[in-house]
Amino acid sequence: MYIGDFFYEFPTSIPQLTVTTYYYIIFIFICFLLSRIFNSIFRPYILLIASIFFLYTFGIINLLFILILALYAYGYSFILNKFRNKATLFFGIIPSILLLLFFKYKGLFNIYNNLFMPLGLSFYSFKIISYLIDIYKNNCPLERNPIYYFDYVLFFPCVTAGPINKANLFLEEIKKKEEFDYRDSKNGGFQLMMGLFEKVVLCDYIAYVCNLILNNNTLTGMNILLGVFLYSFNIYLDFDAYSNIAIGSARLLGFHLPKNFNSPYLSRNLLEFWDRWHISLSTWLKDYIYIPLGGSKKGLFRKYLNIMIVFLVSGIWHGSTINFIIWGLLHGLIRIIEELILSPFKDKIKNKFIIFIFSIFGIITNFIIVTFLWLIFKYDNMQEVFNIINLIKVPGNLNFELIGLTYNETIWLFIVIIITIIFDILRNYFDMLEVYAKQFILFRWVGYICLIIVFLIFGVYGDSFNMSDFIYQWF
Repeated sequence: MYIGDFFYEFPTSIPQLTVTTYYYIIFIFICFLLSRIFNSIFRPYILLIASIFFLYTFGIINLLFILILALYAYGYSFILNKFRNKATLFFGIIPSILLLLFFKYKGLFNIYNNLFMPLGLSFYSFKIISYLIDIYKNNCPLERNPIYYFDYVLFFPCVTAGPINKANLFLEEIKKKEEFDYRDSKNGGFQLMMGLFEKVVLCDYIAYVCNLILNNNTLTGMNILLGVFLYSFNIYLDFDAYSNIAIGSARLLGFHLPKNFNSPYLSRNLLEFWDRWHISLSTWLKDYIYIPLGGSKKGLFRKYLNIMIVFLVSGIWHGSTINFIIWGLLHGLIRIIEELILSPFKDKIKNKFIIFIFSIFGIITNFIIVTFLWLIFKYDNMQEVFNIINLIKVPGNLNFELIGLTYNETIWLFIVIIITIIFDILRNYFDMLEVYAKQFILFRWVGYICLIIVFLIFGVYGDSFNMSDFIYQWF
């Protein structure tokens, strides 16, 4: 056994607090009670202990990595606060960048392959980088209290898979005297429940069917095409579910994380898609890379170059193979092509019916483009992507029995897809949490009970149930 394996597997007696387990539900409930009982006085200390314990359950190496990186940035922030120049800033953020690149791309050089990437490294490294940059730009005051600072970096609801929250907003919330808000806590609990429902009932079943299709080399044509589109739903529901669980958990503790998804598959183009998909990352890339590079203020060529750089960084951040770089660059290239095609017509079409038709066409086209780009995201090399595309080209009618689904499983698949689409359309126009919170109390509790029953029947006790990690958790 490698010494690294020991660290990753230790401790073995404590269950991992993966957010879809009962252990996490009990854990967040205890944290909620303790933070409310002791309120503002001891809340920062309770939160820090809870975050350290949460990370500890995933192995001590994960905890040590984030503590060492966070401690370096904390100490360095005092130097940066005194000497505000680019050279000082560079040496502050370079450890996070180098560690991220090392763990992402060490496989390309066949070095230290027994070392797995620390849990959530991509997320908390970006939080640390943004904290130092904000101090450099004077957008965030230096945090002298180490408890508040480590609460921000180690905040367990979002440390493993986001959203990437900014320091100034979080620090403001942890310092202010907080009064218990029943409505806010209730909405947070409901959002957490909805995230669990989304993951265990909807996402895991779609993932189950998707794997049945894409792991079957005998399927062709429409069957493979169905698998490709299901993967698009799978990755969206997976990440949106975690975001809802994280935001709901934070809200129970009195913190408000930024919204991370806004019905992205209703986008009419890639520009709009990236305003709706993984919003916290898109905002981070805009604030800390695109705008500092000059944004769109230094001419058309520089604007498009900056766009390509941003998407290159996005690709590098997302994965550890060349495919992710290709994925990022293709998003940037198509984004530029779309702007060149659409810019001459911007604000010139006034007819509402024509606008509606173009919107529908844009939504369908954009969904198809994003879906096929997800194939590059899914597979380790382009040859596997081409193999899938070639299988789609081979004639083959949609056959659910051939896929391996029973009649009831097929019906449930359609129900899951319809539920996903309907809820996404509704969320595009309404704040579903607020709408539901205003309903009659009896109606609300009937809804809660139904959610739990469906969660248990189709989720925990269903054939597709798997307490698996989220796709983004080890990014």
